[in-house]
Amino acid sequence: MTQARLRQPPRLRTGWIHLAALGGYLLLTLVMTWPFAVQFTTAIPGDGFDGWQNYWNLWWIKLALVDRLQSPYITDLLYYPTGVNLYFHTLNPFNGLTTLPVQLAAGLLPAYNTAVLLSWVLGGYGMFLLVRWLLGRVDPRPDPAHPVAAFVAGAIYTFAPFHMAHLLGHMQVMSLQWLPFYLLDLLAAMERSRGGLPWIGRAGRAGFFLALAGLCDWYFVLYLFLFTALAVIWQGVGALRQAQTSRGRLRRLAAVALPAALAGGVFALLLSPILIPMVDEARRFSFMVRPSSDLYILSASLLDFLVPNRMHTLLRPESFTWPGNQIAPVSERTISIGYAALLLAGAALWRRRGRAVFWAAAALLFVLLAMGPRLHVGSITWADIPGGIPGAAPTPTEPATTEWTPYALLNRYLPFMRISRSVSRWALLVQISVAALAGLGLAAWLRGRSARQVLAIGALALGGVLAEDWVAPYPHSPPDTPGYYTQLAATPGPGALLNLPMNYDRPGYLLYQTVHQRPLTVAYISRDDPRTLAERAPVLQHFRHLGPDIIDIDPAQVGSTVLADLGVEKVVLDRYKMPGGLEREYTSALAASIFAGQAPDYEDERLTAYSVQSPAAARPYLVLGPLGWGPLQEEGEARRRAIGPGPAALTLHHLPADAALRITYQTAPGVSIDLLAPDGARLATLPPAPQGDSVTVPLVSQDGGAGAPVNLTLMPSGDASITGLGLALP
Repeated sequence: MTQARLRQPPRLRTGWIHLAALGGYLLLTLVMTWPFAVQFTTAIPGDGFDGWQNYWNLWWIKLALVDRLQSPYITDLLYYPTGVNLYFHTLNPFNGLTTLPVQLAAGLLPAYNTAVLLSWVLGGYGMFLLVRWLLGRVDPRPDPAHPVAAFVAGAIYTFAPFHMAHLLGHMQVMSLQWLPFYLLDLLAAMERSRGGLPWIGRAGRAGFFLALAGLCDWYFVLYLFLFTALAVIWQGVGALRQAQTSRGRLRRLAAVALPAALAGGVFALLLSPILIPMVDEARRFSFMVRPSSDLYILSASLLDFLVPNRMHTLLRPESFTWPGNQIAPVSERTISIGYAALLLAGAALWRRRGRAVFWAAAALLFVLLAMGPRLHVGSITWADIPGGIPGAAPTPTEPATTEWTPYALLNRYLPFMRISRSVSRWALLVQISVAALAGLGLAAWLRGRSARQVLAIGALALGGVLAEDWVAPYPHSPPDTPGYYTQLAATPGPGALLNLPMNYDRPGYLLYQTVHQRPLTVAYISRDDPRTLAERAPVLQHFRHLGPDIIDIDPAQVGSTVLADLGVEKVVLDRYKMPGGLEREYTSALAASIFAGQAPDYEDERLTAYSVQSPAAARPYLVLGPLGWGPLQEEGEARRRAIGPGPAALTLHHLPADAALRITYQTAPGVSIDLLAPDGARLATLPPAPQGDSVTVPLVSQDGGAGAPVNLTLMPSGDASITGLGLALP
């Protein structure tokens, strides 16, 4: 029996090893995420927040590609009627494309959960392949310890607390399966692998896997670019030491750098249709750059890596208050490496000195990067954040510039680095480095042992890893779509829905849209775009900020005019989403004043829905233009928006004859503001007002009555701010 088994073709035996690894990760995924397996068609894993945004992503990709035959990166279903681009939204189109057959055949819930399975199974399998290759480079002789050590390394990576924490709803982050595939092909190409594909093929395939990683999450591309730079420098230094002549040094450096360059070229070519408009947007606008305070809030403390798994079944919820980052969401600070993984990684450093040192250096570098612009060993509290409290942060265009940590230096000098926000996610590269080290360490420990000992020790190591990572039963969220939206779907219409409250973004509205399929006036995307009307139009501004913006207008008087002009058909108040306080009081009162004397179309204990009716006589109002306006700044009762040095547009709607524009403003010394007509003619020049001033400028409508919108421009000669805009009517 033994001799016959040994005579089987090696390819067949290798095939069974791969099938066993895939099957093992599938089985362990179903166990570790229980009750995921029995809720596959009824719920999604997670806390029911960001998960619904990703659920919507799958729905929209199918709608765009199958039903509309259009790019999924532009949509008019959100922020209707202007629409919005989704280049800086966490669209993760890879998941939408790969699960499209499942969605078409079985629906959205199975499609979402299929993406979860792909991530966990392929994540473990990719790490399994990477560590097997690393072990083969260390010792090319067949060794039963290699697949066992590689399987444990895959489990360390795919069942890591980092991965399990982002299952709460961050589909783009949990889709981390392509990173080890990229690293495997990149490193193999850099070492001029002679087995299988030649180095050019390996490098090209690495670029393909980098593109897949980018289609899941752009953070991954940033991480892998930096890892690639580290690998090139590391191997380049080694190549220089081995070369004896200048020509030899150049050849060796080229041999190291060319595979990385080829992989980057393939990646750029494959994703150029997406990258080109993203780069153009990032060069012209800064809305995708988050306030610098986020870099501190979402950084890691050293203790976050060393405390036990915060989401462990036996430790939560008390573990959420353990030392480490005290202010970031749990999903962003659950980055424990695991003691079993650290023990095995230590064995690698003890037993091996070649490849283990590189992976240890990588782990250390990414620990420092995950700690952000200021290094913390212990807890991070609000006292450690510039400004001290939320809302008192520096502006988005002033990221941390006084720190000298590795992250701060990259943030200062690396193009587009400032777009990234969740600093602690660099811990993913720490986990992959430690998993590689653990695989090397376990293989060294198992070398020379019998097959039975290898299996026993491997099972013990695997059990230790899984015991630390145990999070079952994992929270799950069934869809909570109110029945009203199902009724609405049965009465299709062209108009949009305005969901209230809207003082901050709620992904539940995206879930409901997958049922009623109407456009949304306001929505939840990953980077708020100030060009949308939510920040520019009165009434929407009032609901957004629970109070006035700089436009001086009565929202109750102009409410029906504004909503009708925006194509809003229904306004739906959801009391479950505003349990009390100013949020509920202001939102409910303003909606009641807009629809005074009008009975709701629908009402139950949770929802109240009104139909928007066009007024008999439209009321005049003005809207801020899409460009040139800074974010709303509130200081007590005072409100202001910065303008300059470029133009700031505004649009006047339903302007009657003999109306005038009131402008309250403040400028830097010597700075004036020109008010320009649509044809560029100067209507007025506002003199410098360092202490503030107010002027009224007479206007003439385009047709002497309530006609087409009138577009005006404020052109400051320097820094200025507007504190009030209003219309003086005859």
